[in-house]
Amino acid sequence: MNWYTRYITQLEQIYKEAEDRISLFPEPLNHIGLAYADKFNPVKHESRKDYICSLLPFWIKEASGISDSECKSLAKANVYGMLYFFIQDDLMDNIPTAKWKEQLALGNLLLLEMFGVFRQLFPSDSPFWSYYDHYVTVWSDSVINEAGQNFFMTSPIRTAGKAGPVKIASTGALLLTGRQKQVEKLEQAIDIVLMTLQMSDDYADWKEDLAEGSYNGLLAMIAAEQNLERKLTEKDAENAIYIRGCMKRFAQLAAVHHEKLVALDTNAIELVDFHTYLVNHLNQQAETIDTNKRLMLSGGFNYLLVSLEKE
Repeated sequence: MNWYTRYITQLEQIYKEAEDRISLFPEPLNHIGLAYADKFNPVKHESRKDYICSLLPFWIKEASGISDSECKSLAKANVYGMLYFFIQDDLMDNIPTAKWKEQLALGNLLLLEMFGVFRQLFPSDSPFWSYYDHYVTVWSDSVINEAGQNFFMTSPIRTAGKAGPVKIASTGALLLTGRQKQVEKLEQAIDIVLMTLQMSDDYADWKEDLAEGSYNGLLAMIAAEQNLERKLTEKDAENAIYIRGCMKRFAQLAAVHHEKLVALDTNAIELVDFHTYLVNHLNQQAETIDTNKRLMLSGGFNYLLVSLEKE
């Protein structure tokens, strides 16, 4: 995980500066904001989705040619943006509570901080703002239509749209150094990574998503393979994942994504390394499931012995 460990010091500094700004928010939004920032700080809490939000500017620094200060500013803006969009996701996914007003107010303050950083880097006539508008429009389409249009089965790359605003940091980096022609290729690469990242989250969250009725690519794949005329049940999903080998096929899709990412040759080596980490994670989960299934088929006693050895 060198793509992460080599930047721990920079991340600590960026989050410290962001927290200093958030601490100046009006009461009680400062305390709520600090708790929220702490929750998604990858230095304190491991989370695959938070890595790319915070680290993307560092991963494409060499490919874009930005300075250290520009990289730091873009990373900080992405942290504010990440927190803002996570608040939007929370409000969309959860039943409204008495704290929804606080969340909305906090989100708008975080949005102001993000724009404050971007305005220092990009004048009003910069193409940067058109790209930002596009990414947010795609995000809006994704959060509303992914289930109805069954993105994962009809056009898997569109599942990247929910995290698409993260690309504003990489696109901004290229614009700062006059490399706009490289934007499209890097967008494609990041979309591939975001698509696989969503797959990783879908495996981790499938039970919760099934219970809540949230769209999930793994569940969509299971439903399509079984061609059910009724609602998918937890038992259906468990049989598909743990008995019928669905997880292995799911992981193989991620391996195909990796081939496409490498073929793009973006010179963003650490972005590719992060994707390798995601693909390996999915493969390891599939292999563990497959190993456990073989042990169960060969006899429960053997399975018990292996389980005890792991302990």
